[in-house]
Amino acid sequence: MYITDSRKRQKAKRRRRILFFLVLLIVGVFLFYRQDPDWIPNPFEPTPTPTTSPTVYILNAELAISDGHLEKAIESYRQYLALVPDDAKIWATLARWQIWQGEEEDALGSAQKAIELDEADPFANAVYAWALDWNNRIDDAIAAAVHAIDLNPNLAEARAYMAEIYADAGNWGRAIEEGNEAVRLNPQSVDARRGLGYVYNSQGKYKQAIEQYQEAIRINPNLPRLYYELGQNYVAQGDYEKAIESFRHALKLNPDYDEAYDALGWAYYYMDDPERAIIELQHAVERNPNNTAAWAHLGMALYRRQRYEDAVGPLEKAIEQGADNEAYYYTLGLSYVYGEPRQCDKAIPWLQKALEVNPYSQPALSGLKTCEENPEG
Repeated sequence: MYITDSRKRQKAKRRRRILFFLVLLIVGVFLFYRQDPDWIPNPFEPTPTPTTSPTVYILNAELAISDGHLEKAIESYRQYLALVPDDAKIWATLARWQIWQGEEEDALGSAQKAIELDEADPFANAVYAWALDWNNRIDDAIAAAVHAIDLNPNLAEARAYMAEIYADAGNWGRAIEEGNEAVRLNPQSVDARRGLGYVYNSQGKYKQAIEQYQEAIRINPNLPRLYYELGQNYVAQGDYEKAIESFRHALKLNPDYDEAYDALGWAYYYMDDPERAIIELQHAVERNPNNTAAWAHLGMALYRRQRYEDAVGPLEKAIEQGADNEAYYYTLGLSYVYGEPRQCDKAIPWLQKALEVNPYSQPALSGLKTCEENPEG
């Protein structure tokens, strides 16, 4: 007869006790669950994700603006407005930065939405006027800007946009008055400084314009458009090295800024460096195939480099998109004249088109004479 070890008996008792309590626990859970089944999570239901607060998108937008990332700021404002679609002030703010980013059509839509939500808001009306101006609706822009100033005569941005609108309308006296008033009302407004700089530029006062743009950059050093427009003033002065520096700074902030690439390439063209011009102008049309000026400038640079056959495509593209310039017409015609093989049948219509713009166009007359004397090359 075998005698069972006492430790084994103790272990067996513990196992029976544990089993008893385990069964008791399961029964208790079952009874509790029948009374309130919601307390136990369903493993097959997805875990709830916390909803992002709308104010986070506003904060993200402001941080992006401070870093010069306007595209990210615009996207953050859109995310906020998807959650809070009735915020007129943010619609107007979105429109303002869309103009700074060069999205003038989208800006007009955003500004119209702001007006629909709050037609008495001075800032919304001011941005609406600015957007109208950028969409070439000058008369409507003047009316909207006057209304904005009536609502708040001390709003510097309204005066700044009015200054730009008057400059575009050719009303130089009123433009300078409004520009100076904008700066007086708020010397730290980047819109006011840029507006006055724009007015000086439109009047050919490039030194004064540069001073205002430099002041605007001091206020906000991370806006690509400021460097682009500053560079244009340096080009007008013939200071191409400073212009190139400004355009490159704009591209550092916005590597996809096709207008800055176009301006940079054209500055190299003026410096008689067509090879570098071609590189930058190709960047411009790659980023925006609808940039008519960049296509025209690329064709001109290729012609200057005596790459006549290559110049034809960009020049024709520019003209198809609406470019209307004597130089573009005769350069395209001459590209056919000097290309291999010579194609006077294609050259003559463009040379004649240049003469319609300017009957005394010497390059066009010279090209026609060449075709008359030696049509086959």
